[in-house]
Amino acid sequence: MKLNWRETLAPALKMAEKYVILGIGSPLNSDDSAGMLLINELTKYKWDNTKVLLIAGSSAPENFTGVIGDFAPSLLLTVDAANLGLKPGQIALLAKDELSGAGFSTHMLPFSIMLHYLERKGLMNTLLLGIQPLSTEFGLELSWPVRQAVQEIADFLSSIMN
Repeated sequence: MKLNWRETLAPALKMAEKYVILGIGSPLNSDDSAGMLLINELTKYKWDNTKVLLIAGSSAPENFTGVIGDFAPSLLLTVDAANLGLKPGQIALLAKDELSGAGFSTHMLPFSIMLHYLERKGLMNTLLLGIQPLSTEFGLELSWPVRQAVQEIADFLSSIMN
């Protein structure tokens, strides 16, 4: 079940004492870099660094499990290009149990393993925001629909968190 991302994300962020926004993606594979672009966009806003941690996880987000654990967030929001069978640029918030069949991430370590590790360390609330790519082929250009989706998410997050 793909959750309404705005209606679910807004209260989750407002209730979280501290949270991490983890952008995932390869900057070499066109739309796959959506999560990385989001982190870049979010750095343009002023955040309370004691409450929000932005991480550009690239194609190996598992390398940041120690940083995430040390920050001890009550919420982890992960953003990545995800093949969800939607129109390019559409955004969906997924429940953790959807990871096995959704093809959420195409990166080094299966995302579900990283989440399981973080849960064992005490992080229980994770939200997964996917952006449907047009292409994840080799190339440095993001498609227009994915660029628009990234900006939509950045604007939404800044309006809620500021």
